[in-house]
Amino acid sequence: MNDRSGIPPLPELRLVAIATAPAGLEGPRMSYMEMGDSRDAVVLLHGIGSNSTGWRFVMPALSTDYRVVAWNAPGYYLSDNFSADAPSHTSYSDALAAFLDALGLPSVHIVGSSFGSLVAMSFASRFPERVQRLVLLGTTRGQAWLPPEERARRLEMRAASIRDGGLALAENRWANLVSPDASPTAIALVKQVLGATHRRGMTQSARTSDATDVLTFAPRIKAPTLLAVGSEDRVNPPEISRTIAAAIEGSKLVELPGVGHLPKLEAPQRTIELIRNHLSS
Repeated sequence: MNDRSGIPPLPELRLVAIATAPAGLEGPRMSYMEMGDSRDAVVLLHGIGSNSTGWRFVMPALSTDYRVVAWNAPGYYLSDNFSADAPSHTSYSDALAAFLDALGLPSVHIVGSSFGSLVAMSFASRFPERVQRLVLLGTTRGQAWLPPEERARRLEMRAASIRDGGLALAENRWANLVSPDASPTAIALVKQVLGATHRRGMTQSARTSDATDVLTFAPRIKAPTLLAVGSEDRVNPPEISRTIAAAIEGSKLVELPGVGHLPKLEAPQRTIELIRNHLSS
């Protein structure tokens, strides 16, 4: 999986219309990628500078046993933006609920990466009957617990990183997302994913994260939960995952040595193994 010739092709990008009012979107359009036809479904939620293509290794590996759906959050790829400039974490979990309704998925497994883990935890705490098992990668706590000056600094950093668009984001931020020993393949894929990011979608996600502390709702999560974090994660260091794991009763935490913020691209085989084992245990 570290060889360029071994990169699996992406599935077709699909569109679905969801109910606009409860989701708070400017329009009804949500985009996603899908593989597999099992009745048992896994939904993949990407991070703040990512999209469904970041799951390119995970999707085919899981599709032999599951219906695998990788959404593009509001404001990402071909999904419509939120109407609000600063949507709350419940806005994203409401949008996810409407998205799953549109696909006829009443109950699913969820795998969330980085900002996607925030959405996953919000959804699992608010709709516990809809989540069977939960996997959180490079988990974020949000920033509401930080001092005001640090929150402001991080918001400005996000704004500056996307000010000149996705391609500039890719060139300026990729090194923060992988370990120093990341393969050329992983680096190239991270740049491709970052390059597709839209300014408004990322800005809305950043404001949501700024106003959220997942510890205010993580203790309400009842689904069996696995957290996995790279030892070299500089975006959400392992201590954050340890704090969140302590707040979710019965959760398990795995630290991946020598891996950065995106284990799904930098260490896909190990990540797939962890997901598979947790979902089938």
